[in-house]
Amino acid sequence: MVFKNNDGFTIIEVMITIVILFVGILAMSLMQIGAIKGNSSAFSRSTANSIGLTFLEELKRLPFDSTSLTTGADLDAGKAPAGGTPNPALADHQYTAANLPSLANMFTVDGTQIIDNAGNRFTLFWNVVTSSITVGTDTFTPFGTIRLFMYWNTPAGQNSLNITMVKFNNT
Repeated sequence: MVFKNNDGFTIIEVMITIVILFVGILAMSLMQIGAIKGNSSAFSRSTANSIGLTFLEELKRLPFDSTSLTTGADLDAGKAPAGGTPNPALADHQYTAANLPSLANMFTVDGTQIIDNAGNRFTLFWNVVTSSITVGTDTFTPFGTIRLFMYWNTPAGQNSLNITMVKFNNT
């Protein structure tokens, strides 16, 4: 009499199944880690947009002759070169609580950095270039261009945001 045992699995079949299951779980874990990093990056970018637009609205509100709108010659002064580090000291203006006191209570500030609720530190600076026209003997400055730069670091590396706006002289 010959008996056939078809009731179970061999040890090789079980090990192959475990390896396939492990590879699948590892792939899902890596995708989950990527999604978490992406969400964190999107959150910090949204925060940077919100802060940047708040500052631009404040700069639009200021009178055209405000010290926070003094003009320079280069809208890109202080901007980081490709893969480099920004140099806010070269810019026309860098945020401190003293130069825009109306915003000082809106954000947590440490020197020249704005800190969000997640602990991200944002460096913010801006440049202003005005354009003048002469009509007869009168010279007018009808508008100025403001370029705002924000830089911050995350575990994924350095991030940046640049926003350009035109401010009209309504006086």
